[in-house]
Formats: sequence, C-alpha cells, structure tokens
Amino acid sequence: MYHITVLTGQQDEDDFGERLRDIARVSYCSETDEEMMAEQMEDTDVIICKSETLSASLIDKLDDLKLIVILSTRSDHVDLEAARKNHVLVLNNTSYCVEDIADHTCAMMLALIRQLPEYQSDIRNNSRWQFGSVQWPIHRVKDNLIGLVGFGHIGRAVAARMQAFGCKIQAYDPFASEKLMMQLRVKPVDFDKILETSDIVSLHMPLNETTQFIFQDEQFEAMKKGAMFVNCCRGGLTDEAALYHAVDDGHIRSAALDVLSMEHPGPTLLKMIARPEFLLTPRVSYHSVEADKQVRDDAEQYIRQFFAGNYAALPVVKERESE
Repeated sequence: MYHITVLTGQQDEDDFGERLRDIARVSYCSETDEEMMAEQMEDTDVIICKSETLSASLIDKLDDLKLIVILSTRSDHVDLEAARKNHVLVLNNTSYCVEDIADHTCAMMLALIRQLPEYQSDIRNNSRWQFGSVQWPIHRVKDNLIGLVGFGHIGRAVAARMQAFGCKIQAYDPFASEKLMMQLRVKPVDFDKILETSDIVSLHMPLNETTQFIFQDEQFEAMKKGAMFVNCCRGGLTDEAALYHAVDDGHIRSAALDVLSMEHPGPTLLKMIARPEFLLTPRVSYHSVEADKQVRDDAEQYIRQFFAGNYAALPVVKERESE
C-alpha cells in the first residue's frame, strides 16, 4: 500500500484519507521544520500540498517520493529542478479556480467602470443620493478597451466574459500564440501599447524574478490618463505605493486589488482602505465551494491515474505558465 502525505494541519477540511483508503495510507504533516518533516515523510510516495515550501534539500531526503500534487495552479514553492533530478513528477491544477478568478476579475472591472465603490462611499459617508458627485464620467461598459497583461487560462476566460458585454480586448503575452489571440477575437499588442491605450489594465501573469514589481511609477505614468487597474493575480507584481500615488494625483482613476505584495495593515494599505477609488478584497477571488471540491476531485484522479501508469493526461508542471 502506498503512503500519501498531505501537507496541512487541517485534516478535517478534506477527505483524502477516505477517498484513497483503497490504495494508500494517508497521513497529515503540519510541521514547518524541515528535519521533522523529512522524518515524518520518510517513506512517503506522494505529497499533496498547496502553498507549502518543498525545498531541494527536503526533496533530496525523501528517497521514496515519486509524485507531488499541488492543489493550485502555482508551483513556485516547489524546487522543480530537485524534483527532476530525483525523478519526482510534479503536477499542478491548471483549471483550478479559473472560472472563479475570472468572475471576480470581471466583477471588479464592472464595479470600477460603473463607479460602484465611489458612489457607495458617497452614500454611506456623506448621506448623499446624487449622480455626478464622483469626479469621472461613466461610460458604457462596451466602450471600454480592456488590456490583459498575460493571456493564459484566466486571461482567456476574462476576455470571453468581457466580450459578452461588447468590450474590445487586447493582450500582451510574449509566451502566448498571437494566432490563438486573434482566433479568440483578441488583439495582440506590445506592453507599451497596453499601457498607453487601455481603459482597464488587468494582470494575469506569474510572479517570478522577471515580473516582480513589473508595475511601478514608470508603468502607471505611462498608462492612459483616467485608466483603471485590476490585479486578482499576484500581489508582488505591483508596487502598491506607486499605484496609490498614481491614483492620488488623479492620473489613474481607480484600482481594484484582490492581492497585495504585503498583506498586513501597513501605511499604504491603510491609505488605500480610506479611499473610495480603491476596491479591495482579501484574496477571495479563487474561493468557491465548487472550486474547493473540484481541486480535491482532480487530485484524487491524478493520483489514481499515476499509480495506474496513465501518465499522458497528467498536468505536469511546465516551466512557465500565464495566469
């Protein structure tokens, strides 16, 4: 019988032990000390994780490890080179929460376009029930040009949803097929064009050494005056202090963020909370009852297929994925 270890201290939140009892013994490891983790997982064949770090030194210690299943689209917390060296297959779920993040992103776009946060703030704080109390004019949704930075699974889902409202979509992604973009009625453009012409810029890219803080003062200054900004992707892509300054000086009209580079009540976050131009949600874009069930259903099937020798359909982690 195989040994599967789930890296979580919340054993009651899933049922892998029940799901896989016919083929494996399932244990749970909530340790963060690497030596203790290695001791607990000494004979582990499969690790199920979400955002827990799997370093090269830890992977090297696990001689029986054959498979890592990530309950997420992310893989930056797993040392992929060490996994390859040790002949460990790493799987992520490229379909996990795509619909949920796309829905949340589009909901944020629509809220910014229709100025819902600003008018809600005016009603609540000023007891004013009046059109025109917000600085910027309201344009029809379909008259907004949407610029997507990154055109992976989520970017494509956002494009389809906003096209249903009649919006024109353009995208920048050096790793995506321009032919595919055009087939999906999305105009491929370069990064500068996205900034200069989009009414809304939305991020859909991975966080790595190349993309970290890709949006700083220079990028916000290059954006079209009165443009809106949405990030439901990775907090570290954006310098929030630079974004706040761009909104504060009136160049950027409004911003919606589900992720932050520093998710604690620092000075910038506190200032954004106080401003109606900022629509903030606490990393809820990828959550839904259906998404949580799906990712566990998929993980179970991946593990069963792996041990049955059906490798062709498994979602092996690639070097680079757009969001």
